Amino acid sequence: MNQIIIQIIILIAVLFILRLFRSLTPKDSRPKLHPIDCLPPLSLWFIWQLSHLWADPWFAAIVFIWMIISIGLTLWWGLSKGELLWNKFLLFYWRLTDIILFLAYLMTVVRVLIR
Repeated sequence: MNQIIIQIIILIAVLFILRLFRSLTPKDSRPKLHPIDCLPPLSLWFIWQLSHLWADPWFAAIVFIWMIISIGLTLWWGLSKGELLWNKFLLFYWRLTDIILFLAYLMTVVRVLIR
């Protein structure tokens, strides 16, 4: 339980610091990425921290599902649009990854709390 609270505090602190940094940066030199775009690496790390001692391969299942969705998304984007414009595709892919891994983190937290 303490580990979950520490993780949430770290998430909030990182998002706050990145938001502050973004607001101090001149508007014309800001990257297109937003502070929430740092969530996938943090989510993966936190999921692993919470689940690496479990008997079932929870972390591997999450990464497997994420990769299957990624392959499907790449095929769908390429076949429907006829081309992969990397600047648009990667931004869409990363935002979808934000959502998928954040939901996986929430499911992991719920599973830890239920145990």
